[in-house]
Amino acid sequence: MGTKGQWSSSMSPPPYDYDPFELLRQSNFSDDEYERCFRFFDPQKRGFWTREEFRRFLSSLFSNKQRPYFILNDRIEEYFRDTDFNQDDQIDYDEFIQAWKTTIKCAVRPISALVIVDVQNDFISGSLALHSCPANHQGEEVVPVINRVIRDVNFDVVAYTYDWHPLNHISFYENRHLRSAAPESPIAVDSAHVLDTVLFVGPPNLTSTIEQVLWPAHCIQKTPGADLHPDLIRVDNAIHVYKGTNPEIDSYSAFWDNMKLSKTSLDDQLRERSVTDVYVVGLATDVCVAATAMHAVENNYRTVLIEDACRGVNEHEIEVKRAELNECGSIFVDSDVVPGMVAGVDRRPEVARGMFVENLKAIGHYHPR
Repeated sequence: MGTKGQWSSSMSPPPYDYDPFELLRQSNFSDDEYERCFRFFDPQKRGFWTREEFRRFLSSLFSNKQRPYFILNDRIEEYFRDTDFNQDDQIDYDEFIQAWKTTIKCAVRPISALVIVDVQNDFISGSLALHSCPANHQGEEVVPVINRVIRDVNFDVVAYTYDWHPLNHISFYENRHLRSAAPESPIAVDSAHVLDTVLFVGPPNLTSTIEQVLWPAHCIQKTPGADLHPDLIRVDNAIHVYKGTNPEIDSYSAFWDNMKLSKTSLDDQLRERSVTDVYVVGLATDVCVAATAMHAVENNYRTVLIEDACRGVNEHEIEVKRAELNECGSIFVDSDVVPGMVAGVDRRPEVARGMFVENLKAIGHYHPR
């Protein structure tokens, strides 16, 4: 953008006597406190922010216990231009409140859901146990980490998801002869192996073809293999989501089936509870966990994948999914930082951009460059 010279070379804002965002939280985000917050970053009392004052605002907002996170100069300039609605190179109070009120509230007092994906017996010790997959991960290792997160973090909502397949499900290798392969399928049904991808002819009422990885039969409805791991903590009043129930379409994500023809109840239930942030854990990182996280981002949730609470199928695919999710605005963290993030003390800039842009769209001020 050619904007690097517009910002001060100082790396940190001056010391603060108090945290204006903590006072916003304590006041329940009152209008008076938003005005005080604006004035805090306007020490000259001019009624507007310069670029340097706007930088100080971002450094204070996106911080961990008042230790600022690094933000690229180009991204700071992008935020400044997005906020400067009348393009006068100043940010006045009205521009600040319209552009940032929602983003600040979500950062300082997020409403957080823990989505526990498919921590089921078949993926741990049963027919599709991860230790038998290429990555040789031990699925049971996620259980104590998830339990600790449940105990130590004050999530507003907890959801459990289940693969919940009928006996004749399309994803089962054992069922490969129940359907016709499409002529363009890269592998014929007769020569297919477990974990191969086959292109089936789709049901006339759904789609022309269906691309399907062939998995061993797993998580069949109302069988012990479909149960949650016995050591996993069950939370009262949790959301329970059953996916993959249509025999003709697989469903990796807890939000949608693989072709986005039908959705589960998860998004509606999270919105009923005003959830802003989704933390995803479980099995398997590169399959159902990644698909759930991707759809959480698409549904405009600030999305975090807790990496040490996940295990996967294939190391290469895990890295591919990590790159895709990072590109879309999701982040990967370890469980030890989650308490601060859920409490609104550790405020990461990476997860904020999507919600900021959605707010600009809602108020008619989004102008992509």
